[in-house]
Amino acid sequence: MLLVSRAFALLMIAWAFVELTYLPDRLLGLVHHLNERSALVPHDYWSNYYSVLAISTVLRMLVFFFAAVLFWRCGPRVEALFSRQSNQNEEEEKNAP
Repeated sequence: MLLVSRAFALLMIAWAFVELTYLPDRLLGLVHHLNERSALVPHDYWSNYYSVLAISTVLRMLVFFFAAVLFWRCGPRVEALFSRQSNQNEEEEKNAP
Protein backbone atom coordinates (compact mmCIF):
# COMPACT_ATOMS: atom_id res chain seq x y z
CA MET A 1 0.00 0.00 0.00
CA LEU A 2 2.81 2.39 0.85
CA LEU A 3 4.42 1.87 -2.55
CA VAL A 4 1.21 2.67 -4.44
CA SER A 5 0.56 5.73 -2.29
CA ARG A 6 4.08 7.05 -2.80
CA ALA A 7 3.91 6.43 -6.55
CA PHE A 8 0.65 8.38 -6.70
CA ALA A 9 2.24 11.18 -4.66
CA LEU A 10 5.09 11.37 -7.16
CA LEU A 11 2.56 11.58 -9.98
CA MET A 12 0.85 14.48 -8.18
CA ILE A 13 4.21 16.23 -7.80
CA ALA A 14 4.87 15.78 -11.51
CA TRP A 15 1.47 17.30 -12.33
CA ALA A 16 2.23 20.23 -10.04
CA PHE A 17 5.51 20.85 -11.86
CA VAL A 18 3.69 20.72 -15.20
CA GLU A 19 1.36 23.42 -13.90
CA LEU A 20 4.42 25.38 -12.81
CA THR A 21 5.63 25.47 -16.41
CA TYR A 22 2.39 27.20 -17.45
CA LEU A 23 2.70 29.90 -14.81
CA PRO A 24 5.25 32.20 -16.56
CA ASP A 25 3.08 32.32 -19.68
CA ARG A 26 -0.01 33.19 -17.66
CA LEU A 27 1.78 35.84 -15.61
CA LEU A 28 3.38 37.38 -18.68
CA GLY A 29 -0.01 37.67 -20.37
CA LEU A 30 -1.51 39.15 -17.21
CA VAL A 31 1.23 41.75 -16.82
CA HIS A 32 1.02 42.66 -20.51
CA HIS A 33 -2.73 43.24 -20.41
CA LEU A 34 -2.56 45.11 -17.11
CA ASN A 35 0.01 47.50 -18.61
CA GLU A 36 -2.06 48.00 -21.78
CA ARG A 37 -5.27 48.68 -19.90
CA SER A 38 -6.88 52.05 -20.47
CA ALA A 39 -7.72 54.44 -17.65
CA LEU A 40 -11.17 54.94 -19.18
CA VAL A 41 -12.02 51.24 -19.08
CA PRO A 42 -11.24 49.88 -15.61
CA HIS A 43 -12.41 46.32 -16.32
CA ASP A 44 -10.78 44.71 -19.30
CA TYR A 45 -11.78 41.24 -20.51
CA TRP A 46 -8.22 40.08 -21.17
CA SER A 47 -6.93 41.30 -17.82
CA ASN A 48 -9.68 39.39 -16.06
CA TYR A 49 -9.11 36.36 -18.25
CA TYR A 50 -5.40 36.16 -17.48
CA SER A 51 -6.07 36.85 -13.79
CA VAL A 52 -8.40 33.87 -13.64
CA LEU A 53 -5.89 31.71 -15.53
CA ALA A 54 -3.02 32.66 -13.23
CA ILE A 55 -5.02 32.18 -10.05
CA SER A 56 -6.44 28.84 -11.16
CA THR A 57 -2.96 27.62 -12.12
CA VAL A 58 -1.59 28.53 -8.70
CA LEU A 59 -4.57 26.88 -6.98
CA ARG A 60 -4.13 23.68 -9.00
CA MET A 61 -0.44 23.61 -8.09
CA LEU A 62 -1.25 24.01 -4.40
CA VAL A 63 -3.91 21.29 -4.52
CA PHE A 64 -1.52 18.90 -6.26
CA PHE A 65 1.23 19.57 -3.72
CA PHE A 66 -1.20 19.20 -0.81
CA ALA A 67 -2.53 15.92 -2.22
CA ALA A 68 1.04 14.71 -2.75
CA VAL A 69 1.83 15.33 0.92
CA LEU A 70 -1.28 13.44 2.00
CA PHE A 71 -0.53 10.48 -0.26
CA TRP A 72 3.14 10.46 0.70
CA ARG A 73 2.26 10.04 4.38
CA CYS A 74 -0.13 7.18 3.55
CA GLY A 75 -2.46 7.47 6.53
CA PRO A 76 -5.53 5.33 7.25
CA ARG A 77 -7.75 7.30 4.88
CA VAL A 78 -5.33 6.79 2.01
CA GLU A 79 -5.09 3.09 2.80
CA ALA A 80 -8.88 2.90 2.72
CA LEU A 81 -8.85 4.45 -0.76
CA PHE A 82 -6.46 1.87 -2.18
CA SER A 83 -7.50 -1.22 -0.24
CA ARG A 84 -10.38 -3.45 -1.03
CA GLN A 85 -13.02 -3.64 1.65
CA SER A 86 -12.69 -7.37 2.26
CA ASN A 87 -15.32 -7.70 5.03
CA GLN A 88 -18.08 -6.20 2.93
CA ASN A 89 -17.11 -8.25 -0.15
CA GLU A 90 -16.97 -11.50 1.85
CA GLU A 91 -20.45 -10.89 3.25
CA GLU A 92 -21.82 -10.17 -0.24
CA GLU A 93 -20.27 -13.39 -1.56
CA LYS A 94 -21.78 -15.44 1.28
CA ASN A 95 -25.26 -13.98 0.70
CA ALA A 96 -25.15 -14.51 -3.07
CA PRO A 97 -27.34 -17.39 -4.33
